Amino acid sequence: MVQIILFYLTMIIVINSMKSIRILWMTKMEIKKITLPTRQIEVEVYAPKETSESVPSILLLHELFGILDVYREDAQDLADRGYLVYVPNLFDGGAVKYCIRAMVSKAGRRNAADSGVNQEIHVLLDALKSDPRSNGRLGMLGQCLTGGYVIQMAKREDMLAPVVYHHSLGIEGVGVPKKESLDDIRVLQGHWANVDPFCPKSKREKLIQQLGDRVEAYTYNMPHGFRSVSRGMPEAKVVWQRTVDFFDRELKQNTV
Repeated sequence: MVQIILFYLTMIIVINSMKSIRILWMTKMEIKKITLPTRQIEVEVYAPKETSESVPSILLLHELFGILDVYREDAQDLADRGYLVYVPNLFDGGAVKYCIRAMVSKAGRRNAADSGVNQEIHVLLDALKSDPRSNGRLGMLGQCLTGGYVIQMAKREDMLAPVVYHHSLGIEGVGVPKKESLDDIRVLQGHWANVDPFCPKSKREKLIQQLGDRVEAYTYNMPHGFRSVSRGMPEAKVVWQRTVDFFDRELKQNTV
C-alpha cells in the first residue's frame, strides 16, 4: 500500500506540473464556487443548451490526474445528451494536500462513510440537486482515486445512477470498511480492468458478490484509466456507451 501511495503522489506532482489550458472550454461551461466543510473549491458546470426545463444531473469526478480536457469532453457530451453536469476540482488548494487527506489518513484510506473526503462529496451532491436547473434526479461517476466515493454515495436514497470505474481507495474488503453495510445500495454499475494492481480482482469480486443482482458489473482486457490513459482503446468506447445507457435508463426512463 505504501508503494501505491508513493506512486500516486509522484504522478500527481508530474501531472499537475503541466497546466491545463481551459481557453477552448470557457464558452461551453461556467465556473462556480462551492463551500465545503473546511474549504471552498471551483466546480465546472456543463448544462444543456436552450432548454427551460429542469433536467437530470450528474456529478463527474476526476481521477488522480485532476481535471483533464478529456473529462471536459465527457462532461460536455453528457450535457449535449440533456444532463446538468458538475465537475468539481477536488485538487483546488493543492493536489498533494488533497491526496494526503484521501490516501494517508486512516479514514480516507479505508474510504469510511464519515471521512472528510466523503462528506465533501455529499455537499457537492446536495449543491447539484439544489441547482434550479436540476430536476433532483442524481447520477454520478467516480474513477480510480474517486471511485470508492461512488460506493458510499450509492447508499443515498436520492442517488439513482451511481457508476464506478476501477475504485482504488478503500483498502478493506470491497472498498469500504468491513463493518459498514451495503444494504442501502439500490443499484450500481461497475467497470473494472481484469488485471489492475490498484483495484485487485479480489476487491471487485467481493463487491460484486455482496451486491448480487443490484450491481451491473463489467470487466475488460485493458489497463486502468478508462477515460484517460486507456481512452483510445476500442473497449473504452464500450465502457462509455454502457455508462451513458445506464444514465439514460435510470435517470430518464425509470421515473416511476
